[in-house]
Amino acid sequence: MQSLKAKLLLGLLTAIACFMPHLVLAQDPPPLAEMWMMVPKAGHAQELNEALKKHMDFRSEQGDPWRWDTYTPLLGEDLARVGVRSCCHNWADIDAYGEWSRSKPAVGAHFIEHVAPHVEKYAHYYEEIDWAGSHWNDKGPEYKYFAVTEFALKAGHAAEFHAARDKMSQIAINQGWANDERSWIWATTIGGKPTVSVVVPHENFASMADKGEGFMDFLARNLGSEEAAAELLQQFSAATWGSDYQVWVHRAEFSMERAD
Repeated sequence: MQSLKAKLLLGLLTAIACFMPHLVLAQDPPPLAEMWMMVPKAGHAQELNEALKKHMDFRSEQGDPWRWDTYTPLLGEDLARVGVRSCCHNWADIDAYGEWSRSKPAVGAHFIEHVAPHVEKYAHYYEEIDWAGSHWNDKGPEYKYFAVTEFALKAGHAAEFHAARDKMSQIAINQGWANDERSWIWATTIGGKPTVSVVVPHENFASMADKGEGFMDFLARNLGSEEAAAELLQQFSAATWGSDYQVWVHRAEFSMERAD
């Protein structure tokens, strides 16, 4: 019997989901994304959204060299959360961005005045994107929905997890699963508990429907048997404590405007 984690992975790859709208991959971009998570004070969700819009406009006016996109969750109970994310950067870019921020004290002051009064708590993370194991369709639509499954890794089992993940990804990329209708990105959280996510983008809800051959059948066909495919999935699943599935919605109205 396949575990829930394995079924979730199959479902995600079958639907084939970073928190980023359409991205052209002429070559691999830098690997880092920065994420701020904000939980509004009780009754302040709308005020936080409005304050974020005002603050994003102000950052643009001040010449912010990074683009920040805003996302909100679609599933579960904590629907008031807001994620603000920027991608894609190198470590040196973070130093340079810090210098820019210090040269523009009005930007921080604007955030404190307009956004901070509506926030109950914050979380801050970096993500390292594995472009070699990912496939992003550079001909795809403007994505709005991002299906994200986070896998919590067991201590001491990261090597087994990554070996299984890399093998599945390379089979998908090299044997034809990756195509114009299927995109995914693998990202590892830097900060907090060790977590690896697979992100699958969607233009709309209709695009979440299964397309053609299921990933389990595809994997079995390329590995030579269902037993070999099940063994690989078991290696992947056994290295995790569990998973969490969420669909995030890109909120263009609360993001920095996209340059043409």
